[in-house]
Amino acid sequence: MINYSDKKERKLIVRSFAFIGSITTLIMACFAFADNDTLLFLALLMSSLLFISPWFIKRHDYVGAWIVLYTLYSLMLFLVFTGGSHGTGPIWIYIVSPVTFFIRGLRKGVVDISLFILAVIFTFVFAGCFDGYVYDSEQLLLRIVLSFIIVALLSGLYEYFRESYSQKLIQLAKNNEVLATTDPLTNLPNRRYTVERLYDEKSLSDKSNTSLSIMIFDVDDFKKINDQFGHQVGDCALIHLADTFRRFATENDIFCRWGGEEFLCVLPQTKADDAIVLAKQIQQDLLTHPVSINEQSFTLFVSVGVTEISQGDSIDSAIKQADESLYLAKTSGKNKVCSV
Repeated sequence: MINYSDKKERKLIVRSFAFIGSITTLIMACFAFADNDTLLFLALLMSSLLFISPWFIKRHDYVGAWIVLYTLYSLMLFLVFTGGSHGTGPIWIYIVSPVTFFIRGLRKGVVDISLFILAVIFTFVFAGCFDGYVYDSEQLLLRIVLSFIIVALLSGLYEYFRESYSQKLIQLAKNNEVLATTDPLTNLPNRRYTVERLYDEKSLSDKSNTSLSIMIFDVDDFKKINDQFGHQVGDCALIHLADTFRRFATENDIFCRWGGEEFLCVLPQTKADDAIVLAKQIQQDLLTHPVSINEQSFTLFVSVGVTEISQGDSIDSAIKQADESLYLAKTSGKNKVCSV
């Protein structure tokens, strides 16, 4: 199945944030050094080193994202507390909202931003009490906080609609995948999906040196069923057979509609003898559970061709061999299981 996670894209964007943040703070550190502001220089230089960390964290990408985000928070609060360069430090807090929502998502982002703005207000108000920068105007705090809240609301709305649209696209992609890989009548996997899986299972079987078998089922005298009862009843017979397959299938088995009234089964880690046993169990189950619809009842008979795929066999040759086994079952009386 397709993995619809945007993990790779998010990782790239976080690294882009990290790179931009690292370069920006490094440039600002150079200006602080030129102004002989040692404390600001050291803070910006340390932030620059922390921002670039996601490029060196390979396994746990979320750790790098957290480092970027909370380094940003710490730097913003430091700039508010110290005033930054000539009291302009608070104007940098506006970059917090979009970065927060991207990294933390909408719900957690709202919590983080709420706590952050409270910390900004506290730092702004009490900076002078702890030898921080003393801001001359109380209106400055009010306008910065209000404008930050507006920016945060706009960023939050954007994130809300972005997440909603993203979920719709993901669901649409999943629905399209189901349509592309599932037989609409029986809801079993279709031929395209099963061929892809068969190649995967063959590769795993060769690597692990385990058995792999396939079976091809064909409904006996299916044309007679359609002629006698109608095509709708014939469709119900195929659905009945598909439901029977589901009862016998293990987690690793793949039963698919191969075409028309033919079904193919892929049995990983299964020898031909065990596949034959399973095929006969399915035949017996069909005998004890006839198809019943519109007060009509009849027994479904199937012929089965079985083959075990050896390491040197190709997928095409294995399917051809199963077809030959199925032909033998058909010509030897039907409702039989054959393996050649």
